[in-house]
Parts: sequence; structure tokens; C-alpha cells
Amino acid sequence: MLEDIIQTKRRAIYIAEIGMNHNGDMETARAMIAAAAGAGADAVKFQTFVPELMNSPYTADLLERGSDHKRDTGIVDFFRSFVFSSEEYRELKGAAEGAGLVFFSSVFDTDSLSLMEGLGASLYKLASSEVTNHPLIEAVAETGKPLILSTGISTEEEIGMAVELFRMRSEAELVLLHCVSLYPTLPEQANLARIPALAGRFGVPVGFSDHSREAVAPMLAAALGARIFEKHFTIDRFHECPDKDISCAPDEFARVIESVEKAVAMTGSGEISYGSAESGTARAARRSLFARRHIPRGAVVREDDLVALRPGVGIPVYGMKQVAGKRSRVDIPAGAIIKKEHIE
Repeated sequence: MLEDIIQTKRRAIYIAEIGMNHNGDMETARAMIAAAAGAGADAVKFQTFVPELMNSPYTADLLERGSDHKRDTGIVDFFRSFVFSSEEYRELKGAAEGAGLVFFSSVFDTDSLSLMEGLGASLYKLASSEVTNHPLIEAVAETGKPLILSTGISTEEEIGMAVELFRMRSEAELVLLHCVSLYPTLPEQANLARIPALAGRFGVPVGFSDHSREAVAPMLAAALGARIFEKHFTIDRFHECPDKDISCAPDEFARVIESVEKAVAMTGSGEISYGSAESGTARAARRSLFARRHIPRGAVVREDDLVALRPGVGIPVYGMKQVAGKRSRVDIPAGAIIKKEHIE
């Protein structure tokens, strides 16, 4: 189970998504890991990719004109500036584990998956862009390790195919994350009701990858069943980085944890019966059957011989019809509580 890997004493799991916010700088990445630990994160997540396997050099032409004639390596060059080597990732993994955090990554190609496997990563994340990337899902499944799968830009049918594919090839835990791939996500776009809908449809735990700037969003997600939370993380509010607009500074991340813990506690278990903490209130406020007047020994008890009074420490009022019509074994004084042993 994921909880066996990401151990926490709290009610939910909190992942600080460093992603590419380190800007390819090791010192910044190390500082972010330390800040995430200080803010209370349970895990830090990076993004690992081979730039040449991420985008076609014709991306801009295809998106703008629908043709693949004009070559432009700008997007590949952009992603190249965020790449760490295997040894650098090994150092970051050691820093995370030294700070008590689980280290893992979103992988975007099988080469990057192999890199993380070489480091002994204990779980994987796939972005919602990879829900339709079946070879990559198969490769992750074959590691036998848990997968966290974002579902933002995916249809129900596409998510279903990905879930089935993973389950066919792995018995490891699969967790879906609800997210909306808009940066930032506006309140009316959040669609948090998708969390229980995904859980009911696919029968797996569903967490929340929050791209909004709304403090209430994680709390509402918790009330709707999310117990795994991913927030983009930055070293401070002024740090220039790719996901600046949707990233939490350490103090904001700590407040997310505090608010979600309260929300989960307030949501409770959903048990319909009242809790043990209310038993004192129940004893004092509920009603029991008492003798309205003196009931002689051997007399047949009538309903009008009984009155419902507090406290609720005797026969509940709904037992009146089981008491009425029975004979009294003893003399019952007016005002006395009716006990089971008083009645035949």
C-alpha cells in the first residue's frame, strides 16, 4: 500500500511537487527539498524526461499551422535546461531521504523510468498527458511498484483503458488524482465532484492535484474523499520558475496541511449512529420510561401509567408498547424509573 511507502502520522498524505521549479539548479533543488520537509511534506516529486523524447521539433508548426515543415527546437531546448543527471538525482534522493521525505518522480519516457529504477525509486507518477501513452503505462506496471496517475486531460474511456492496462500487468496499488489542467484553475473550473465520481467508477483511491489558488479547494477535496494531496512547491513567493502561478511557498504549504487535517477530521467516518463521545450527552438528553403514578405489584401496566422523562438511562420510550399490558412484579412508586426487572 502507498501508506507503507509514504508513512505519515497524519490523516492524509502531502506531496510537494518540485517538478521543474528548481530551474535545473542543484542548489535550488536541495533548498526546495529542505523547505518542503520544514513545511511538513511527506514526499517530494520531481519531473524526469528526455527532452528529445518529449516534443517533436515541429511542435510549433503543427500547433499553429497543422503542418510539419518548419523545424524549431525551441521547446526541446527549453526542457533541456531542467534536466539533471543520474548522479545529481541520486544526490537529491539522498537529500530527500535524509530529511525524512520520500523521493519520486513523474516520468515521461521509458529512458527516464530506467533512470529512476536505477536509483531505486519506490513509486511512480504519470501526468495526465500520459494517460493515453500505453507503452509507458505498461513499462511502469512491469516495475511492480505503485502508480499515481493524474487524470486531468483525459476522458472517462481513456482513464478506463489506462486503469485496465495497469491492472492487467501489475498487482501494485493504483491511485488516481483528480486535477484540472488549467494553470491556475479558476473556482468554477475545479469540478471537485469528480473525486467521488472517479472513486465510484474505478474503485481506486482518488487524490487531488491542486492547480488552483483557492485555499478552500483542498479542504473541499478532503470532504469529498481525497486523502492524497499534491501541490506545486516553490522556495518562496518571488522565485521565478515554470509553475510560479500555481505553486505554494513553504508557509502556504504548511497551511494547506493544517486546513486539510481539520477538514478530514470534520468529515469523519460517515457512520450513521452517534459516536462514543456523544454518549454522555445521550444519557442526559434522551428519555426513559418512568411511573406517572404509583403502580401496585401485580397490576397491569397501562400506557397512561407511564411518562417519558430524562435522563435516558432506562428503558427507551420506544419500548412503551412492550411494557404496557404486562404485570408489575413489584410496587413501583410514582416518579420511579421503570426497570426491566420490574415487569413480568
